[in-house]
Amino acid sequence: MKNWTAPVTLISATVGVLIAAQFKAQATFQEGGLPSRRPEELVVMFKDAETENQRLTQQVEGLRDQVKLASGSGSAEARMPLRWGALEGPGVEIQIADSAKALTKGENPNIALVHNEDLLKIVNELRASGAEAIAVNEQRLVEASEVSCAGPTILVNKTRIAPPFIIRAIGDTETMMAALQLRGGVVEYLQFYGIQVTIAKKPSLLVPMYHGGAAYQFAKPLNAKKPEQN
Repeated sequence: MKNWTAPVTLISATVGVLIAAQFKAQATFQEGGLPSRRPEELVVMFKDAETENQRLTQQVEGLRDQVKLASGSGSAEARMPLRWGALEGPGVEIQIADSAKALTKGENPNIALVHNEDLLKIVNELRASGAEAIAVNEQRLVEASEVSCAGPTILVNKTRIAPPFIIRAIGDTETMMAALQLRGGVVEYLQFYGIQVTIAKKPSLLVPMYHGGAAYQFAKPLNAKKPEQN
């Protein structure tokens, strides 16, 4: 059975219940049952019925959304993996800025600037230490993301970002802090050249959803093979 069959069946059943309730109400009215009740009781019954109708309508809309998501017929955002949505949790925040030191004669000015490779090294360190979600300057990093150089600027998800760079990562705070503060690690390496790096623990931070487009353009989920019938 396809994964969208159950929601469709539930929607059909819900609509059937609504139709049956409407027919029952009409039959009761035709039989003269309603006039025998007091007006106050009829008002209460009407409000209860209206509330129930709103609840069922919301339930049907929710089921329709599930069907769209399961069948892949919704928007690109609806087809996006749930793990690419906005997430909240404990983690670390790293701020990185170009060096403020004055260059000595003959020094290469590039050593005082933050490059895309520097951001990638920090991101990879975070991923290796178990980070579950990462963003650079509000650009969510997913499997399809890229951190590249475009002249004097850095592109993340094809969006230009500029210093100071702020990396937010959700995960085990202590593990990520230990990885970033490792002797001889990427942070110490950058600080050796004067790059300004500060790390802070955060009991709760927000990593925004991915805005880079649809999850997949060509790949489609492979449906489970149906059992062979004897």
